[in-house]
Amino acid sequence: MELRELAEKEYITPEDLWDKPIIRSRQSIGKNKIGKWFQKSEEELNIVATGNLLYNMSLLVEEGLGYAVSLDKILNTTGNSNLCFRPLYPELISHLYIAWKKYQVFPKCAEIFLKRLQENL
Repeated sequence: MELRELAEKEYITPEDLWDKPIIRSRQSIGKNKIGKWFQKSEEELNIVATGNLLYNMSLLVEEGLGYAVSLDKILNTTGNSNLCFRPLYPELISHLYIAWKKYQVFPKCAEIFLKRLQENL
């Protein structure tokens, strides 16, 4: 299978993936938003694998088993990487939530991370 076909595009549309093997996050399964973006039901798509860790899903992509649909900037796709990221069009936005226990005592590195996160929100 030649996976370079979509790598040459500027962005990916639902139609580009309709006949392609798709590797998806388990968290996205059953979510109405991504189904609406694909404009097809789960049964109509060629979902060949699902996973919880994008790194593991990327290994399947590198082996030529399919295209991973994921968030940007989770994996290194620059330099010598065999992978590339292409945005979806129309854009699909996913909201992320970060939660922690009330009155949690954090190690110094976690405090710094949380402070920087709050500054950027």
